[in-house]
Formats: sequence, C-alpha cells, structure tokens
Amino acid sequence: MFKRIFILSIFIAVYASHCQAQRPQTHSSPKGMANVFNAFVTDKALKNASVGFCMMDATDGKTLFTYNDSVALAPASCLKIATTGAALGLLGSNYRFSTKIGYDGLVDSVGVLHGDIIIKGGGDPTLGSDRWNDGSKMTDMAALVIKKIGYAGIKTITGKLVIDITHFDNGYCCRSWACDDTGNYFGAGAFGFNINENKYDVKLQAGNRPGDSVKIISYSPEPLHLHFDNRLVTGLPYSGDLSNIYPGANDSSMCLDGSIQPSDKPFTIKGAMPNPPAFAAKYLAEKLYGSGLLNSKNNWQVNNGCNGITYPSLKFTQSIESPELMDIVHYTNLNSINLYAECILKETGKVMNELGTRNSGIHAVKNYWRTYGVDTTGLYMEDGCGLAKNDRISTRQICNMLSVISKQQHFPQFLNSLAVAGQSSAMKSMGKGTAIDGKMYCKTGHINGIRAYCGYFKNKAGRWVCFSLIVNNYTCSSKEIHDAIEKLLIRLATTGN
Repeated sequence: MFKRIFILSIFIAVYASHCQAQRPQTHSSPKGMANVFNAFVTDKALKNASVGFCMMDATDGKTLFTYNDSVALAPASCLKIATTGAALGLLGSNYRFSTKIGYDGLVDSVGVLHGDIIIKGGGDPTLGSDRWNDGSKMTDMAALVIKKIGYAGIKTITGKLVIDITHFDNGYCCRSWACDDTGNYFGAGAFGFNINENKYDVKLQAGNRPGDSVKIISYSPEPLHLHFDNRLVTGLPYSGDLSNIYPGANDSSMCLDGSIQPSDKPFTIKGAMPNPPAFAAKYLAEKLYGSGLLNSKNNWQVNNGCNGITYPSLKFTQSIESPELMDIVHYTNLNSINLYAECILKETGKVMNELGTRNSGIHAVKNYWRTYGVDTTGLYMEDGCGLAKNDRISTRQICNMLSVISKQQHFPQFLNSLAVAGQSSAMKSMGKGTAIDGKMYCKTGHINGIRAYCGYFKNKAGRWVCFSLIVNNYTCSSKEIHDAIEKLLIRLATTGN
C-alpha cells in the first residue's frame, strides 16, 4: 500500500511540474497578459508546436511575463543577436576588418617588383559589395588595389598575385547547414578573403505554362566560370520562387532545381560562390594584367595555409579598411546577412583567442554573455547566423542579452539595426497602421517550421521593454502564423503595460 501511495505521489509531482512548464508564468504580469498569450498558444495551428516567450523590463531586468522561457529552441536568425551583441561589446563599435597589401621580393629603382604581390585577407565580408555607398563594389575595389600597389612604388610585377586566406580557417559552410541552403546566397561560406558577398546572380526566363522549361539567360559576375545542370521548370501561376541551387561535383558545377512562376519578364536568383578566394584572385589578376602591372592574367595563386607557400621577405605597405563594425552589424541584423554574421563570429574568435574559427568565436561569444550574468546553460551554437539546424537558445537568454545591450553606449545604434514594425525590412508588413507601427524594433528569424521575433518597445511609462518569442514546428501556412504573431505582438505591446 505504501509503495502505491509513493508511486502515485511521484506521478502527481511530475504531472504538476509538466503542467507548470506549459502554463504561462507571470511576475507582476500586466493585466490581461495571460489571457492574451493563452489565446495564442491554444490556436490549433500550434497544437504540435513548441513555443517559448519572455518579456522583461530592459533597464532593471524585472520579468514581466514568461512562457516556457527556459526551453532552448531553434531561433533561426534571431541568433544573430547573440553574435552581434557580443562582438560589439568585445571588439567595439568602431572596429574595422583590415585587408593588407604587400609584396615578397625586391622593388628596384625603376619600380619593377622582383617577386610576388601578396594580398592578405582579413575576413572583411564587405569587400567588393555593392551594398555600400563608398565605392566598394568589385570594380572600385580592384581600382583601389591597383592604386595601393602604386603607392608602394611598384609599376611592374615579375612574379604572381597571391591571395592569402589564412586569417580564417577554411570558409566552407557549417556542418549542420542543410544541403538545400549551401548552394544559395544565404549559405555562402565565410573565408579569409571574401568578394561580392560571395554570391553570384543567375538571370532566368520562365515559360508561359506550367511544366515549360526555364532558360538561363546569363549569370554574373564575370569571370566566374560555372556549369549548370538546369532542372528548373515553370510552376503554377502565383506559385512564386520555389527554385533551389545545389552544389555540384566540383567548384564549377551547380544544379538548379525546383520551379519559378510563369512570367514574361526575366527573374534573377542568387547563388553562393563555390570558391570565392579563387574567383577573387582570378578577377584581380585580370585587372592587374589590364593595367600593365602583371605580365599574365593567369599568374595567380591562393594560399590556404596548406600548400606550403612561404614569404621569406614579406613587406606589408598598404591596407584596405572595412566600414566600422557598427555599420556592418546594421546590415547584419536589418537584412539578416548570414555571411556578415559568420565573419563577425570568426573575427571575434580571431581577436579574442587568436583563432579565426567558428568554435573560437562561439567560445568568445558565450564567455562574453556569462561575464554579464547571462546563464548560457542550454545555449548551443554551431554558427553565428542561426542557419544551423542544431542551434538552440531560450527566450530568457535572448531577453537577458537584449537587456545587457540596452545598457551599452552603442544601444541607440544597435536599436537602429533592427527592423521597425510597419516600416522596414522583415517587419514592414507587420503591424502597419496599428499601435506598434514605428514603435516596435525587431530582429526576426524564419526557417521552415520556425518563426522567431525579439526586440524592444517602450511601455506606457516610457521604459524600454525587451521580448523574445520563438515558435518551432507550427503546422499552418506562413500567412496564418504571420497574422497570429502580429496579433499577439500588438496586444502584448498594448495590454496593461
């Protein structure tokens, strides 16, 4: 009899604990908050979903409302908050990536370099990108390299152009990135030398009827030489872009699969360069040859640290500096650029631990948050951008990070890196014309079956409130989950706060 009572008491305790974990936990909860959140989590579309939520006063860290806030969930791009927030704290908002230009050999009295030009990459993800207004696109970058070489008094190069990428480890994608991500621009690898955000464009022409073949019109940039196994077909009307790019058997082979909707106009998709340093070396060698500096456009090489290249008389005389880290973080968060996040992560590891690897960066990021009292138990990072399928973080951890950031000197700039409800980027269609329009700042995350939102808004007392919502494994359409989350955010931001 005693044994039965004992077992029954254990069962009741476990059941009660489970119910408590599934029930909203409130601490000085605004009136009506529990009802608002219950209406959200009991929606039939979330029947099989895992949901975590946390909301706190950013200034004093006081918890306002929680639901499964300690459960570690897949955050998608909201993981960028952990990466960018730590990097700003460790490196400083004015930090810049540096690409060094030098030579190995001797320069004679008439400007002939008897040796090689060495360009040592510093992991700068912005080189050659047309996203910036300071003339950093590929043609301008090449012109700047030529000018910098001229500053060293070099007029002719007898040797070769060497791109050194040893600042970071290999730039290949994270081990748990999905195969159907790694061929697309958002799955580009982070190398010691990057160019044009390591992406290329493919211009396509769909047919007029479902099932028609899709033609490749062109691809750029040149001189990227790729071979495409084109399996794309024309899809149903209004089906949108359902295309995918998969890596092929080698660096020049790519597979196009899926469909795009019927259209009379060309449509462009973006892929990830398979070997950005080699492309950069080839591109720059052609420009140096065209300017008369290099005696052959094929005279280039990439040093990856494994091919035995040494520089017995290396001299660095010039450098190309990136925009400031805060400006790079702005685009990283606002436009959710995975390459930027990965380069920031590796650079943080390089500076803090002298290793430009993901693991080194992750170690530095976790240590940073721990120094500010953030409990990182259960935080699992395989990358810095949130694309890895094994990334896990709790909504409380995100809220604690956001609270820490709100007290930093760079908070106003960081806030500006987040999308604004009803106004910009991924939040442009969220809450437009409502009480949160222009007043809620969010980092969003979206992968199949995952929706995440985190950020800030001001309550009625004028105090900053930070929040984090993660939904995994929802079963409704994208529009339905968007509408449900929109309704939730509006009501949470206006209910009794």
